[in-house]
Amino acid sequence: MKIKKIIISILITFIVALAFSIKSNAASVSISASTTSTTVGTPVTIKVNGNAASWDLSISGTGISTTAIVGYTDDAENGSFSKSVTFTPNSTGTYKISLTGNITDSKDIESTSVNKSVTVTVKAKSSSSSSNSSSSSSSNKTTSSAPSFTSVNETVYATASVNVRSSYSTSSSVIGSLEEGDSVTRIGKSSSWSKIEYNGQTAYVSSSYLTTEKPKESNEKNLESLTIEGDYELTPKFDKEVTEYSLTVGEDVEELKINAKAVDDSAKVEITGNAKLLVGENIIEIKVTAEDGTVRTYKINVTKGTPEKLAISELTVEGYDLSPAFSSDIYEYTLDIPDLSVTSLNIDAKSNIDNAIIETTGNEGLKQGENIITILVKSQDGKEVLTYQITANIHEPEKEQLIAGINDEDLFLYGGIAIGVIIILIIIIAIVKHRKQDDDFEPYYGGFDSLNKDNKNEEEEKFSENTKKSNSESEEKLQEEIDNEKNKKDRKSIIDENFGTDINVNTFYDEKPKRRKGKHF
Repeated sequence: MKIKKIIISILITFIVALAFSIKSNAASVSISASTTSTTVGTPVTIKVNGNAASWDLSISGTGISTTAIVGYTDDAENGSFSKSVTFTPNSTGTYKISLTGNITDSKDIESTSVNKSVTVTVKAKSSSSSSNSSSSSSSNKTTSSAPSFTSVNETVYATASVNVRSSYSTSSSVIGSLEEGDSVTRIGKSSSWSKIEYNGQTAYVSSSYLTTEKPKESNEKNLESLTIEGDYELTPKFDKEVTEYSLTVGEDVEELKINAKAVDDSAKVEITGNAKLLVGENIIEIKVTAEDGTVRTYKINVTKGTPEKLAISELTVEGYDLSPAFSSDIYEYTLDIPDLSVTSLNIDAKSNIDNAIIETTGNEGLKQGENIITILVKSQDGKEVLTYQITANIHEPEKEQLIAGINDEDLFLYGGIAIGVIIILIIIIAIVKHRKQDDDFEPYYGGFDSLNKDNKNEEEEKFSENTKKSNSESEEKLQEEIDNEKNKKDRKSIIDENFGTDINVNTFYDEKPKRRKGKHF
């Protein structure tokens, strides 16, 4: 029974310890003041300490400039963070300093809202008489003498977080604090205390927390976060290693409120170009200067008004001309490639929009015939996509023409026709020439034609006479003699008429004129 109770007690203790451990590691944040009661002109330091996976907080209040506290841990686990702000009240009254915003626990998805505050009461300074009286009274009660300070004038650095006090005693009021690496001017030094200049007044810090050796300066010049108030998103999404972004705003936007936080608190952030935006292209620069003076510049390309339509601004194919000539609003082209050895094409395409993504496919492994090449252009956010196509026709080279510009088959056809025309002309010329030669003999042929005609008539008459002969042979012979005599007279008269009286009728009649060789018609 006792053993059972012991086991139960151990379990309860373990559960309570676990719950306490979980609770103690849960996200939390607090705000405090170096003093809650002070006098006019005495600085007050407000300090924020927290533990969370991420935080987005703001310190604000009377007499203090609004200060942002934004950050997160690299491993998304809860981690500690702190921030100090010092202000000097210039009038009596109650100063309320508020801490608002959100923190996120490593185990929670949603953030927790924060709304805390601290109150500081500010009184008027006491009169010099009462102050002297108080000092005299205090002096009478002090058994030890004041420390002896050696005058110096040097720059010292805090080696850790330390309070700045109004006097050289731990019981004196805290008027501020120094963080590790903060520098101040030391004007006096004793064995245990240092007299410093702090916010325009003399103050004291324990000498053990100060050193004259300057700490190594940080070269961290990256931004930890970059956001723009309002419904705006950077393209691409923010990354401390990416230094150029783009953004589109309406024509009515005159100024952007940009929140930029450096990774190192010692780095300085300067933003330019985010006011008086013009219609069209604007460039906003965020310059981060590290503690060692090195600089990194982030850029936001802001387009005010209607953004330019996505397109390809340049498209070329090495060694070939596109048909038709390239224009950003023409999406289909052809290439004539009379070379079977071509298997790939070198294509260069550029977009009119910065950071657009261009992908070319189909320009490798080309074959004989038609090949489709696709050029895809996409906006960086993937919302706009355009497609351009090139049809590359690869074929055997054409044979060289005998005469440039004339097809060889047409050339042979036209040549045959010309030769035929020439032959016909030669035949016509020959015919005309031979006819001319025949015309030279026309007078002679005309005379013999008349003679032949008379002979024909004679034969006809003979045939007629012979037919009529029925009685006696003597009459026929007589008639024949008469006719012959008549014919002789007729021939003689014809020859005399055409060739003159000196021609031997019998000789000329028996000989026929010789004609030249060749065709006669």
